[in-house]
Amino acid sequence: MTNTDHIQASRRKCWTPPIRYIVTLLGMLGCCVDYLVRYGLSVAIVSMVNKPNVNATVTATDACPAAIVNDSGDDAGASTNEEHFNWSGYEQSVILGTFFWGYFMTKGAGGRISEVFGAREVLAASLFSSGILSILCPFMAHIHPMALAGLRFMMGFVQGPAFPALYVVIAKWAPPDELATMITIAFSGMPMGSLIGLGGSGWVIDELGWQWVFYGGGIFAILWTPFWLFFVTNDPQKHPYISKREQDLLLVNESIRPKKSVPWMKLATCWRYYPSIIAEVASSWVANLTTTQGPTFLTDKLGMNMDQVSKVLTAMQIGSWVGSFTFGRISDNLYKHCLSKVNTRRVIHSSGTILVVIATLGIALGGCDSWTVSTMMVILMIGSSCSLSTYTLSPMDFAPNYAGTLSGLLGIGNIGGFLAPVVTNALLLQTGSWTASILLTGGMAFGAGILYVALTTAEIQDWNYYDEIPSSDVESGQP
Repeated sequence: MTNTDHIQASRRKCWTPPIRYIVTLLGMLGCCVDYLVRYGLSVAIVSMVNKPNVNATVTATDACPAAIVNDSGDDAGASTNEEHFNWSGYEQSVILGTFFWGYFMTKGAGGRISEVFGAREVLAASLFSSGILSILCPFMAHIHPMALAGLRFMMGFVQGPAFPALYVVIAKWAPPDELATMITIAFSGMPMGSLIGLGGSGWVIDELGWQWVFYGGGIFAILWTPFWLFFVTNDPQKHPYISKREQDLLLVNESIRPKKSVPWMKLATCWRYYPSIIAEVASSWVANLTTTQGPTFLTDKLGMNMDQVSKVLTAMQIGSWVGSFTFGRISDNLYKHCLSKVNTRRVIHSSGTILVVIATLGIALGGCDSWTVSTMMVILMIGSSCSLSTYTLSPMDFAPNYAGTLSGLLGIGNIGGFLAPVVTNALLLQTGSWTASILLTGGMAFGAGILYVALTTAEIQDWNYYDEIPSSDVESGQP
């Protein structure tokens, strides 16, 4: 009896879950690990820095009474049992932003690398190496703030290819009628990682110290890697444990194969894809307010302590997680029963954008009412979660054969991730208030939402089949 016969016999003896569900679950955990090591710093830095208001980046005319009290005596939740750092507001903004500098540089190339060299291997290498770098963060922080900033740059550099690689894997493992659901579930690991990283970091800091925010995330990333490599293959048809039924179900995806060459000129002139990139810029800017600098805003402006900040951040990430599933389910139902794919994308994105705009106005007008501001922050996260059911799916809507390359090009939008902290710090110094930064965030989300709804499409582009067109036709310009 051959090895294949043994495997087929074992399948008949015991039931195993469909492998695509395991792939989706591991993808979700991978996204969770990615965000866990990415955003833990956002909370940790509040306790790492001696005084959140050092250099007076927020003036007393803008800070709430509770924040002024904290500034005069209470260190906003910082433990007195650890060494802290006298970093300026500018240094903090650079440390928070340099991750996205590296991320911006490799995300686009990472998609193509995944298509050519294997998405499974690229994702494993990305998260494993970022886990190692996370463990090194406390050491670098004690050397110099710019040493930590440089390490964070490297972490962003190695994480850039992660999400494009996951796109390539899911594109092969998802049947067409399960694509939106599997993408939503896999990428719901992002708010789950933020939930653990932001909501749980306060407890970790109180119990173990801020260093364990970095150690914990790094350990999880390293432990995740062997499970991913064991259970996932780039080609479902070559998986050693897949059932015959699932093999047949996924045969439809055999036509989705990364191409040897990319029609860069056709891609560059596909103007309907640009609204998705602009939407990613706005999304990155929103993430700066909610995730990257959210903890600093809640402590410096409202005067919350670390326990209160952790509760608000937990509620925000739960809202984002629930919102992503809700938008995904509504999207599937709308597309199945009453709307075209493109109109479904438009309705979902419009709904999310409205929530984001309302929330930013509420935060700006909420003043020192911590309950109102906290509620608006949760609504802001719910609204921003619509992206998993709209422009995030554009790579597979436009050209599934180039899903990795296109999802990588979405990374151009991460320019917002490293510009936003610097712009926010500059506005704080110029105006002495968070209001300008908050309103700018809402305005960018509104403008990007209008462009996306008005200009996007969900039709597969003809250049998706580029290398299947006879060379003579390509040279003559025939479709």
